Amino acid sequence: MIQVLLLSAILSMMALQFTLSSRQQVTIATDLQNKIQAEIKLRNLESRLLFTLLTLSKNDVDRALQQEDEIGRLWNFYGKPFTVSDGATVSIQDVNGLLSVYGVSNSDKLKKLLLFLGKQPQEAQIISSNLQYWQGYESNQFTTIKGNVVRGDHLLSVGELKNIDGIDDKLYRRLSPLVTRLQNVLFNPMTAPLPLLQAELSPEICMEVEKLRKEGKLTRQRFSELTQIQEGDSITFAPGMRLQIELTASVGASVAKKRFIAYLRPENRFPVVWFQ
Repeated sequence: MIQVLLLSAILSMMALQFTLSSRQQVTIATDLQNKIQAEIKLRNLESRLLFTLLTLSKNDVDRALQQEDEIGRLWNFYGKPFTVSDGATVSIQDVNGLLSVYGVSNSDKLKKLLLFLGKQPQEAQIISSNLQYWQGYESNQFTTIKGNVVRGDHLLSVGELKNIDGIDDKLYRRLSPLVTRLQNVLFNPMTAPLPLLQAELSPEICMEVEKLRKEGKLTRQRFSELTQIQEGDSITFAPGMRLQIELTASVGASVAKKRFIAYLRPENRFPVVWFQ
């Protein structure tokens, strides 16, 4: 009798182990399938978005046409994520709306932004000087770099800002979404992240601009009335051809992400150039 009971117990434990093992295998197979489906979903999302960006006008004067498109009616170009479909999210930031840290042309704007982010005037001057030195420009009395390897050329990525003396992890997290290492000939304040506007404009005007942007009611005329900024040789109100795009696609617990900068040239033989 005891042997029969022991044998029954062993068989029960084996059956339980087989059941648990089967469940684990099913879970692994399901997770793998979800991962593959998320990757496919991400690629489809990228193709749909690029096709829409290449074929549909991005100017606010063509909103009637944009409203007829599934993506066009939802998009914005100041980095606010929007959901295209279940589990598919897109964020588009116009590169012209970011502050370029390429060279020295925007040194004053960078210092003003650093002041807004809480740095003291001398700290802002030091960071600006060190950034110039990193890119191969002459240093001055404010430079504090000691023993660091200096690139001596323009930044390959925004991540290089971590190497600049005076930029700690906290400042980098706040600064990196606001700047680009690419050279900007034109600046688009209508697509600029809110902190860039707050560094230049009064809080009341910034609140109204942000409110209108969220509601999809910000027009060129209204923006100029609020800010007294006009289009000119260095200012544009139209989204540019270089876009910083972040895509997220999820299926079950699996999430696929992709981030890149695309240079869109609809009439060119090669209509899309990936910068990153």
